[in-house]
Amino acid sequence: MKRKTSRITTIVHRDLTESVVTSLKNQGVLYYQIEAGRYPVLAKRGLWFFDFYQNHAIIDMPVSILEILCEESSENFLISMIRDAAELNIPGHGSVYSESIELISANQNFYIHSSKEIKKPIGFTGLTGIFCVLPRGSAEPIAKLLLQNGIAVPTISYGTGTGLRDRLGLLRITIPKEKEILKLIVHSSDIEHVLDFMIEVGRLDLPGRGFIFEFPVGHGLLNNKVSLEGPKQAASMDQIISALDQLYGNMEWRKKSNQFRISLRHRNYFEGVNLVLNCKEESMEFVTSALRKVGVTSSTISLKRMAHTGNTDSMFTPAREVANLLIPKKNLPEVIEVLNGLEFFDEKFEGIAYTMEIPRAFSYQSKKSNQK
Repeated sequence: MKRKTSRITTIVHRDLTESVVTSLKNQGVLYYQIEAGRYPVLAKRGLWFFDFYQNHAIIDMPVSILEILCEESSENFLISMIRDAAELNIPGHGSVYSESIELISANQNFYIHSSKEIKKPIGFTGLTGIFCVLPRGSAEPIAKLLLQNGIAVPTISYGTGTGLRDRLGLLRITIPKEKEILKLIVHSSDIEHVLDFMIEVGRLDLPGRGFIFEFPVGHGLLNNKVSLEGPKQAASMDQIISALDQLYGNMEWRKKSNQFRISLRHRNYFEGVNLVLNCKEESMEFVTSALRKVGVTSSTISLKRMAHTGNTDSMFTPAREVANLLIPKKNLPEVIEVLNGLEFFDEKFEGIAYTMEIPRAFSYQSKKSNQK
């Protein structure tokens, strides 16, 4: 059974987490997922000739990443509530955005939040997200260039990779299992150029360097704090950008396309679905091993916590593992059949599964398979 719902992703400075969680509890949100992450910002520039060479260092700000599954009619209310709780109109406080998902495990409706309906969309539309998995330590150079070019403020979290590393023989020694997950939201008109930019900088056309895909975003409010540089005028550049967003009512004026060099290399992109699996900790490896027989050979697994705000006992084990599996859409029925056979959605695993459409993705594997 499938069901259209929404996922609200909130990224806030760690000091604002309690304020957001209190608001969620007050509005009757029973379940949300949370994990730790960081968003990088440019430090103040050095003196004299270091200024000339734009010698910006990167400083990491600790953030909490919260995810809520809700009815489509509730997403505007939740975004509005989170905006007010975290004061997201202030640069550096964080971001919130919605995505349309297709829930597979719809027999567990109690964790899908339903609240008041606000018909007027909150935030900006015309946005697209980028999800990029890289070896540990590789995200910072990409983040620095994204910030220096004013493209977006990325968020970095951590995970463990499986798949290609296990099939590379001696080369696997040089490819760590530890991964960094870099996510950012950009204006949709810039997506092609930003994807190409990140593939080149991250060398994602080489084996073991990870993968990247874009995903649709409904609407949201985005953090624009790219630097700790103090304002030299009455208002900082971050505040000016925020004011222009409000003035125009959208983010289209921020388009960066003309600042990128369009690559002459042909990219072998492919499309599919991102299957998100969520289950008890220390269970995911068994699940992904079973899925190999239907061609699911790689995934990225991260640790999260399922928080419960109610007065009664939670229906879920708090410690969770979440896997992102990029698969062809035609393979989805087979994958669901395997999950049902494992009793993934029952008490044994406490499984949750949903999919998101992936219009464009790239990896070393996709390049190799297209050449054959």
